[in-house]
Amino acid sequence: MRGPLPLVLLVVLVAGTNLAQAQPTVHPLPVNTEADEDEPHISSSGLTLFYTSNANKKLDIFMSSRADKKHAWPAGKPFDDVNSKANTRGVFVTPDGVLPQRIYFATDKDPTRKDQKGDNYDLYFVTKQTPKADFTFEQGLPFCTKDDEMHPWLTEDGSRLYYSRKTADGWRVYVSTRPKDGGQFGDPVLVKELPAGFHHATLTKDGKTMYLQGPLEKGRWGLFRSVRDANGWGKPEPLDDLNNAEAPTGDRSPCLSRDGALLYFASDRKGGKGGLDLYYVRVDELRRK
Repeated sequence: MRGPLPLVLLVVLVAGTNLAQAQPTVHPLPVNTEADEDEPHISSSGLTLFYTSNANKKLDIFMSSRADKKHAWPAGKPFDDVNSKANTRGVFVTPDGVLPQRIYFATDKDPTRKDQKGDNYDLYFVTKQTPKADFTFEQGLPFCTKDDEMHPWLTEDGSRLYYSRKTADGWRVYVSTRPKDGGQFGDPVLVKELPAGFHHATLTKDGKTMYLQGPLEKGRWGLFRSVRDANGWGKPEPLDDLNNAEAPTGDRSPCLSRDGALLYFASDRKGGKGGLDLYYVRVDELRRK
């Protein structure tokens, strides 16, 4: 008759089991193709997926719509309400069913040039005035500069717009604030707590947790999490259980679902359709340090 397992062996077995259980399940999206799919963004209803694709030999916004959350995402199609001859990428859409509805995005458009392609990305928005209307009335945000500005994310109450700016030190996170009762966004402020290189912010509804794209070794990208307290944003901690060590580019472009349950991202990890592909993971499966 066998005796009890040695204590050391038992600890190793339990630790190994916990480690295996802690690995999150990564789900690829059915819109993935041999082209690059990047910068996913999910509408507040969870029924519309926007993303960036280079399938047409430049960067365009693609859109996939489904009838309900039980259905898989169908193949995406170019979203021509914002696309142009220039490159267009990285949207944020305000809540579904709330009018006027806006879509914020980045483009390098320069209308003074024949091919419309300019030298840098700026942030624009378009507006839908009625439920059946198209998104129109394209306008640029007044605080854009000669640097690249991308990756808009509007907080739940609409009072703060986070975005990325490529400075001389690298990509940084900025935030512009406006009065809660409306009005124009004010002059943007650098989020100094977040080091250079960390950008592409997506926030939880309470505004206290931020997921970002940040630098890893060998020029690769990874996903990070920062938590806000009374002193500001904390040091970004890598999502080591999610970041894939074999992906040449890495994992990037995080986007939370509005309920905070799912984290969407782009990666060129093995097993994809080719280049960058889109994935999601349940946030409650991501370990916290």
